Amino acid sequence: MSLSHDLVLRASESLLKYAEKQQEKDAPTNLLADEEQPVHLIVSVKKLALRMQHKPYRIPLKTPLYGESSSVCLFTKNNDEAHIEKLQNLKIPQIKAIVSMAQLKTEYKAYEARRLLLSTHDLFLTDDRVIAALPEALGVKFFKAKKLPAPVNLKATNLKNEMEKALSCTYFRQNKGTCNALKVGMTSMSASDLADNIVSAADMVAKCIPKGWDNIQSVGIKTGTSLTLPVYNALPNGATAIGDSGAVLEEVAQDEEGEGAKKRAKKQKSEDASADAAKAKKSRKSPLSRSKADSLVKAYASKRAATKA
Repeated sequence: MSLSHDLVLRASESLLKYAEKQQEKDAPTNLLADEEQPVHLIVSVKKLALRMQHKPYRIPLKTPLYGESSSVCLFTKNNDEAHIEKLQNLKIPQIKAIVSMAQLKTEYKAYEARRLLLSTHDLFLTDDRVIAALPEALGVKFFKAKKLPAPVNLKATNLKNEMEKALSCTYFRQNKGTCNALKVGMTSMSASDLADNIVSAADMVAKCIPKGWDNIQSVGIKTGTSLTLPVYNALPNGATAIGDSGAVLEEVAQDEEGEGAKKRAKKQKSEDASADAAKAKKSRKSPLSRSKADSLVKAYASKRAATKA
């Protein structure tokens, strides 16, 4: 079982087109509108997980998310100078900061310091020996921002290969709810590269979920400001990919101007209806209307009396 690459490619094109139009719309008022946005894979399951998986699964991507311009922070178990120097000598350009657990508990104890740390880096990695202690040390902000550190083996024989492998993956954490999300791309990617990442990531996520595709209800993709575009849905008669859903995708990612025109037409129709109602109400209360009604009643009474005579 696998996603339809053609359908995912069309969904990726629609999503990137929507993101581009949204960026153009926000540009006059938002100085950060030209920044790239992450694209998330949304996986909904049929049955709830029995427990939350704190240690994430590594999901390899064909097009890595973190290039040389990305900023990665690495948490280490100790602050031994020889150990820190060994990590720095790896010369991995993405790693911009190395923070020991002792530093985290002292230099980054203040809320403002941890918030600055969170906003400075794109990804956080940690020595797998201290991953259990990090959620409490980092605080709830890292959890809400979905930036909990991913584990790496800092005692690996080939340490550079271990670090490069960690940077070429995305990370999937299965929670207790029915909806799970993981980053699979950026809006700066091409539609083809994004589609390749989505298809390969979905296949790996299915292997991490109990019962695999049989337990997956739906799969979609979205940015932080868009609706979710569906690329897979399990139907009652079995798990089947959505067929020709181009019309659905076009409707979901419709032009902002067309949406605005619909809203304006609806508003004008409402205003016209209100005006007609007010006019009718005014005519019922008009003295002229009442006198006309009185004359009609008198004429009818006269005609009826003449008939009886």
